[in-house]
Amino acid sequence: MALGLMRIVLGFMLVWAFLDKMFGLGFPSPSSAAVINGGSPTEYYLNVLVEGPFEGIYHALAGNAFVDFLLLAGLLAVGSAMMLGIASKLATVGSVVMMALMFTLVLPPSDNPLVDYHIVYILATLVIYWFGGYSHLGLEDRWKGLSLVKRYPILE
Repeated sequence: MALGLMRIVLGFMLVWAFLDKMFGLGFPSPSSAAVINGGSPTEYYLNVLVEGPFEGIYHALAGNAFVDFLLLAGLLAVGSAMMLGIASKLATVGSVVMMALMFTLVLPPSDNPLVDYHIVYILATLVIYWFGGYSHLGLEDRWKGLSLVKRYPILE
């Protein structure tokens, strides 16, 4: 049950990031950066906050509408799947990839030379998946019973 609760909390963090970037709720996205106000969620973060060996790549992606779309779609899809306890394989891979990319925004990490909270989120996501956290407090059983999910096991 604790893993199910941890899964829901991690999923909510991603959904909240989506809501904040979409509507500029001020935690941390200012309303001027909100998509609904014509802002770009990647413009500020990828231009100002990035440091390290991937700085040039991220600066080139900043403000790109397609990158904004991928970020928002990923946050919403992965976060929702985690909160609902569905599509555990895709949600786990999506979460790990997003957190790994976010980890590379500031290298070395500013608060610890090796590990920051993105690594903790990756490990928590893997623990949740490997130890059955999707089968607690979620819709995993109903989801796996859907004919589409039976036909395409990657959706489990």
